[in-house]
Amino acid sequence: MKFVKSWPSNIINTKDHWAVGTVWKMVASSGKGSYNVTMTDKGFSCTCPAFRRCKHIQSVEERFIEEVYYV
Repeated sequence: MKFVKSWPSNIINTKDHWAVGTVWKMVASSGKGSYNVTMTDKGFSCTCPAFRRCKHIQSVEERFIEEVYYV
């Protein structure tokens, strides 16, 4: 089994959140390929090669907040 790093969210309390397990497909900045961002109980994980909290996770968090609070 591959180890997946989860990065805690500064915006959303993901512990027992209703969206845990949801996967968002994010297009790579090069336009070639995509990455999956997943909400976990511990935060968010991304399949991109970054060794930090990446822009894909930040984008999902921002979109999630916009949809939940501004719709």
